[in-house]
Amino acid sequence: MSRWPEDLRALAERVSRLERDRRVADVLTRLGAIEDELDGFFSPAPGDPVARKRRKPLPNGVACFNGMYMRVTDAVGRTMPTFENPGFVERLDVLFAEFYFQAFDAARAHAWVSKSWAPLFERKDEKGVLPLQFAIAGMNAHINNDLALALVLTWKELGLRPGKDTPEHRDYLKVNDLLERVEGEVKGPLADGLIGEIDTLFGKADDFLAMWSIRKARADAWARASKMWRNPDEESESLLDRLVGFAGHLLLGPPRPFR
Repeated sequence: MSRWPEDLRALAERVSRLERDRRVADVLTRLGAIEDELDGFFSPAPGDPVARKRRKPLPNGVACFNGMYMRVTDAVGRTMPTFENPGFVERLDVLFAEFYFQAFDAARAHAWVSKSWAPLFERKDEKGVLPLQFAIAGMNAHINNDLALALVLTWKELGLRPGKDTPEHRDYLKVNDLLERVEGEVKGPLADGLIGEIDTLFGKADDFLAMWSIRKARADAWARASKMWRNPDEESESLLDRLVGFAGHLLLGPPRPFR
């Protein structure tokens, strides 16, 4: 029997067994190790993203997402004491990150990867795809599919119930503001000097960037997780996975020839 999960339910079950003492600091350690290994934009080695952009080849698509995710996770960790229920926020962060780590390790082992993550890992070395496209495609996979699964696992593990008038939902909304701020900071290094290329590929840069909204994606994830918590539906979850994967290919644009 394969040691790798081969569907979303098996993957969620594997993530649910993650050690209870895992912390955001551990997530950051793993993200930092991946960033260094992939020689990403935010690896300490080149000093800063601007310096890294001067050195060829540029980081691959997974590194583009990983760097943004690392910066976002660091911001969440630094503000942990300000949440109403920091235990919920931290456990959600840890379980959520594990879905990405499982995808990363599975892709490396040529094992099953969800449809949501497949575009990023399949096209990570494709020429003509911009760093910002890769980063947003990764966020599309992670938030639009993994987050709902992570929410359900967190609620069940901590004995919580989904609801809007709760400390957990208020903390969830608070994270939105934090993520949007950090995403804006990170988008600059990933997109600086590339807007002309985006215009060429997509017609209007603003239209391209408007395809992605952290706030809407997270609101949708909470709503889906609430339905999944009340009435699990494996067929619907599989359909969503395929739809998110299709959106990922759209975000990366049509396949382009290697240059």
